[in-house]
Amino acid sequence: MSGVEWYYALSGSRQGPFTFEQMQGFLSSNTISAQTKVWPGEGDWVALKDTDLAQSIPRPSGPPPLAATEIDNRFVWALAGVQLAGGLIEYFSGMSIWWVFVIFNVALCVVDEKRLKAAGHAAPQSWWALIVPVYLWKRAALLKQEKHYFYGWVAAFVVSVVLGMFGGQSAIEEAACPIVTDIIHKQFYQTSSCVAVTIDDEIKSGLYRASALLDNGNEIDITIEEKGKQILVRIPRQ
Repeated sequence: MSGVEWYYALSGSRQGPFTFEQMQGFLSSNTISAQTKVWPGEGDWVALKDTDLAQSIPRPSGPPPLAATEIDNRFVWALAGVQLAGGLIEYFSGMSIWWVFVIFNVALCVVDEKRLKAAGHAAPQSWWALIVPVYLWKRAALLKQEKHYFYGWVAAFVVSVVLGMFGGQSAIEEAACPIVTDIIHKQFYQTSSCVAVTIDDEIKSGLYRASALLDNGNEIDITIEEKGKQILVRIPRQ
C-alpha cells in the first residue's frame, strides 16, 4: 500500500502524488476529510471513506452533533421580531433609533452562535453577526436547513424600512403644523390655525410639497424643508 500513489481533489484541482502515510497525515490534520474525493492509484475518483483510508478517519471522542431538527431557532426568528419592533417604534415615535436594533441583532447572533457550537455544530464566523442576512444564510447552509428565517428577516427588514419612512414623514408633518399656525398669525395677521399637515410628495431629499388643513376648513399649499434638526416651512402665494 505504501508504494501506491494517491491523489486528492481540492477546489477543482488534483493534489498529489502522495503516499498512503502522507494521506493519513492529511486526515489527522483535517486537510482532507471522509468526503474528500481521492484517487487510490486505479479506477475512478471516490470518496475517501470508501477506500482503505477509511480505517484512518479520526473517530469523534464525544457524542455526535445534535440533529438539525433539534437546534433551537428561537434566536434567529427573534431577529425578524426585532426588525418589526424597530420599524413600529420608529413609526409611532418618529424617532430614528436604528443603532439600538443593530446592537440587538448582533447580540442575538452572538448568542445563537454559542448555542450552535454547544450543540456540536459549526457556526458562521463571529464577525458575520455584523451582517445579519449573511449570517442567517450561512447558518442555514451549514445546518442544511430551509432558509425560512433568512427570508423572514428580509421581509421584516423591508417592512421596518417602510414603517420608518412613513414614521419619519409623520414626525415632520406634526412639527410643521404649529409653524404654519405661527406664520399665519405673525405674517398674514389672520386668526386661522393649522389642524393637520399632509406631505404630498418629496421634491428632493429633505424638501417636501405638502398641504395644510386650517380650522376654518380651508386648505393651503406649503413646502417643508429639513435642514439638520430644523424644520423650515414656506407658504407660497395661493
